[in-house]
Amino acid sequence: MKTLLLVIDPQNSFCDPAGELYVGGAEEDMGRLAEFIRRQRSDIHRIIVTLDSHNKIHIAHPIWWIDAEGNPPDPFTRISIHDMDAGRYQASDPAYRAWTRRYMEAIESHVIWPYHCLIGTWGHEVFEPLLEELNAWREQFHDLEFVMKGFSRLTENFSAIRPAVEVPDSPFTQVNRGLLRMLNEADRIWVAGEASTHCVADTVTDILRFSDPPTIAKKITLLGDAMSPVAGFEPSADAFFERMKAAGVKVSETGQMS
Repeated sequence: MKTLLLVIDPQNSFCDPAGELYVGGAEEDMGRLAEFIRRQRSDIHRIIVTLDSHNKIHIAHPIWWIDAEGNPPDPFTRISIHDMDAGRYQASDPAYRAWTRRYMEAIESHVIWPYHCLIGTWGHEVFEPLLEELNAWREQFHDLEFVMKGFSRLTENFSAIRPAVEVPDSPFTQVNRGLLRMLNEADRIWVAGEASTHCVADTVTDILRFSDPPTIAKKITLLGDAMSPVAGFEPSADAFFERMKAAGVKVSETGQMS
């Protein structure tokens, strides 16, 4: 049986308490996941790690926006298309104002995040306690595969399968058919990572939406104790788990798996 472990965004920005967008409990999630990989090392045939990968100039970051007084918004500010219409916020660079309006028309509302997972920084790196076990796994002559997402400055990209909005002529914003093929080849798929409210939820939802055959749901097990919600969004995680269970996805804990 070919078992694939999909680890979504296990990066310092999310998993270390000093991270810019730390998810409460994530370091414990990754500790449990590391122990799980240690126990299941011989049973895991493929590990894919997704990496949130941003430059500082990005539509989800404060630098992209200004308010009516010309100041950037604080992290965690919520901006809606109605705020733009009222002149409360706009893109700081006039060259991007037309696209920003088009983007906001598509998604309607938007959260400004702290600068996080900046390429080339500590925040972008895999959380060390987990990386140590991933490195031990690949000593068995396995390739550890990485999928980078979030390259395009023009769109949010929670899901590893596709961005929030497709950008014309951008190869980084197409549906990731290569990743879907790797997932479809597996007999079972174990999923962990951060956060259950955002990148995990959107990725797994898109796996079900874009996979062929759609019966892939029955292959997937969410490792519920190896993921946590972003604070303030906890009801979204509960709703995600319920949707997945209804679709045929299993939810378990690392200590219950064999």
